[in-house]
Order: sequence, then structure tokens, then C-alpha cells
Amino acid sequence: MVRATKSKRESISTITEHFYKLKDLRRTGWKQKLEIENAESVAAHTLLMIVLILFFSEKYQYSSKKKVRLIEMVLIHDLSESIIGDITPETMNENRKRRLEDKAFSKITEKMSPKNMKKKYLELWHEYQMKKSSDSKFVHLIDKLEMVLQANYYLNHRRGIKPETVRTFFRSALSYLSYGPNSQLPKTSKKNIQDTKDLQDIKEILEYFCN
Repeated sequence: MVRATKSKRESISTITEHFYKLKDLRRTGWKQKLEIENAESVAAHTLLMIVLILFFSEKYQYSSKKKVRLIEMVLIHDLSESIIGDITPETMNENRKRRLEDKAFSKITEKMSPKNMKKKYLELWHEYQMKKSSDSKFVHLIDKLEMVLQANYYLNHRRGIKPETVRTFFRSALSYLSYGPNSQLPKTSKKNIQDTKDLQDIKEILEYFCN
């Protein structure tokens, strides 16, 4: 009985340990560019992304299966940062950053139990990193939208934050829309016409908050 309890405890600790680290990890951009000491944590960023997923899932009437899948992808999208930290785009080459993230994520999942959880998360991680599926494009857009909403929140609720200091985050989001994987939405077909419409809607919302 004691051995079984210890095994279960270790299994739970394996999956939760890195999420707890994200609760203590502050988002680098806010600290460096806005000089906010008690800035949003990576875990807080993830939480607000889930809130947005729930909102849009209701708006677009997604199935429970699709909603859960999007939430799972959001939960793991920054998990590697529990090992490598929050690396801003201007401080490292994108290919090198991705290699570090992949290595960290593999290390996180190698001890996961049960094995089907490890397999599932690795597949979700690969899909998110490839940025080709509608679901991964959706999550990447939500990632940028939450950043812009957080920038607006700081602008309106923190003293000393000026419009010109948060504009860099708006430019980053707009640049992503123009040159990132979401600059080209999936080709319209009977199968993905709704996904294409939804992605376009979120792009327009993101652009609105950036202007």
C-alpha cells in the first residue's frame, strides 16, 4: 500500500513540478521592456489563454473534444520554459530556440506516466511547433492576442506605462500576422471552411487591439 501510494505521488509530482515552476517564472518581455517587477508569470499567461479558448469555443460552438484539445495544447505550449526560461525573440535565433525547447520538452516528458500521456503530449507539442494545423494556428494566434491584451491592461492599470512603451508588443503581433505562419490561412474547403473563418475572425480581433 505504501509503495503504491509513493508511486502515485511520484507520478503526480512528475506532471505538476514543471507547471509549478511556471508559476514562479516571470514573462521576460514585461520585465525588460516595461520594467515591471511583479510582472505576469508564464502560468498566468497560460491561464488567460485558456480563458480565451473557452470564450472562443463558446462563440464558435466548438465540440467538447476540440475545446479540450485546444486547452491541452495551450497547457503545454510554454512548458519547456520551466527548464530554459522565457527567451525573447530578439535574444536568440529562432532555430536555436526551437532546438532548446524540443530538448527541454523531451526531458520533461521522458518520465511521464502513463506512457500514453507522454505520447499524446509529444504529438501535441510537435503539432504546435510545426504551426501547420488549424488548431496550432489557432493557439499561436491566442498566444499573441493574450500578449496584446496584457499590454493594454498594463497601459490602463499601471502607473508610468506609456503608449510608446507598449507599442513594441503591438508591432510584434502585427509582424507575426504579416510574416508568420498565420499570414497564410488554410485553403478554403468543405472540411476546413469553418476553421479558416474562425482564424480570420481572431486575426481581425487581434489587429483591432493593436491599432
